[in-house]
Amino acid sequence: MILKNENSIYMFYEAIEQLEPEKILDVGMFLKRTGAVSRKVMSRDIPEDRQLTGIDFFPELTFPVWNMIYDQIETAESYYKKQDTEKYDLAVVFGAEDFQKRVSMDKIITKTADVSKYVLLDQWIPAWKNQKRFIRATDIKVENDIYFLAMFEE
Repeated sequence: MILKNENSIYMFYEAIEQLEPEKILDVGMFLKRTGAVSRKVMSRDIPEDRQLTGIDFFPELTFPVWNMIYDQIETAESYYKKQDTEKYDLAVVFGAEDFQKRVSMDKIITKTADVSKYVLLDQWIPAWKNQKRFIRATDIKVENDIYFLAMFEE
């Protein structure tokens, strides 16, 4: 479950730096899965004035510091059922292969596409382009890894 790919860590922080999102949705709690103990990793950080919400697919693993990293943490079930209109500037979905056995990827894709302007992915799943608000996806190569930035209508 621990993610150690430095390219993924780089892309996570680079997207935040380049897109300057006010509200960030961390689907699968990437920072938790990297073992982070703060919003700072590899000399990069997420400014405190940015709202960071985590969707936790591994709630049985807890550590009090994650409540300090994330402004809000939700379980997958509460995320699916949430009816509010909260929108995010950027969602990050990294390591889907780790949690797709636990949760419905169709539900994750539909809900995340519905509430996000941009979605950063480390794995392309064709269902993303079938979402009604989908505009386009751009692939980004970092060394031997490929990431995808999907854009959705506001």
